[in-house]
Amino acid sequence: MGLGLGYALLTLLAFRAGQNSAILALMSLGFLFVMPFAVGALTVFVAPPELRTSWAYAILSPWLACVALTIVTAALALEAIICLIMAVPILLVMSSFGGVLACVAFRVQRDARRPQGAFVLTLALLGPYVLAPLEQRGPAPDAFRTVHTQIVIAADSETVWRNIIRVPVIRPEEQGFSAFHLLGLPRPREATLSHEGIGGVRDATFEGGLTFLETVTEWEHGRGLRFTIEVDRGAPLPAPMGAIGGRYFDVLEGSYRMEPLGDGTMLLHLDSRERVATRFNGYAGWWTDFIMADLQGYILRIIKARCEAEVRRPV
Repeated sequence: MGLGLGYALLTLLAFRAGQNSAILALMSLGFLFVMPFAVGALTVFVAPPELRTSWAYAILSPWLACVALTIVTAALALEAIICLIMAVPILLVMSSFGGVLACVAFRVQRDARRPQGAFVLTLALLGPYVLAPLEQRGPAPDAFRTVHTQIVIAADSETVWRNIIRVPVIRPEEQGFSAFHLLGLPRPREATLSHEGIGGVRDATFEGGLTFLETVTEWEHGRGLRFTIEVDRGAPLPAPMGAIGGRYFDVLEGSYRMEPLGDGTMLLHLDSRERVATRFNGYAGWWTDFIMADLQGYILRIIKARCEAEVRRPV
């Protein structure tokens, strides 16, 4: 594990130091996929002879270096918790691939540590540093994703409407469990509105100083609204919030839509549209969908509780 962890840490530090140079980037295939592959191959390559042909060792032993890398990175606050959680599955799977291929090499040729084997290992170890600069030569493809969420509210349309156009400060007792908060992301605090109608600006503030400026583009009183979303850059934001609106991820627009149901309740829809731009948009998009759905569901539950409490409140 020692050599694998050492290589992984050195690569992490090198990529962190070089990511502003447009040569190396942590959000790259070279780092997230090739680096753990090399860790797996290195782990098996330097293993005792009796373990080099063990499938279990090849699959599981590289995980020790990857888990240790994650723990050290978190302890030193080198990366945000959410980034580490998103990276761990890739690290584990790719390190196992590297270990298995090295194991196959030793099974086919018992003395795979001969010069040609060492040459192949060297290529794997250099792989992140070769691939990452090639990736940076062109922009990553954009993928646009829409997240739909909804909730049934036992309240009339005017009550629901009041609670979506403006969200007064959310009290501590109203805050509840959220997966996105466990991942290190801030919880919503309030949403103000400059004026009603098209052109109105909602300031949606979150813990930690994160504010979204939401400009209303569609307004149907009592039925719904749509708005564009921009991050307020008035104050520096800590990771990972600072990445919103940047190179890899952005929230573009959102909308509320109210759908009356036959039993006197209201089905409230909250949708959002995001941009993801990585070399692995399918994987990154799965995470952004999960996080946005959890956040939107959290907001909808607060709106539901407030609306239904208003309806029950004596006049």
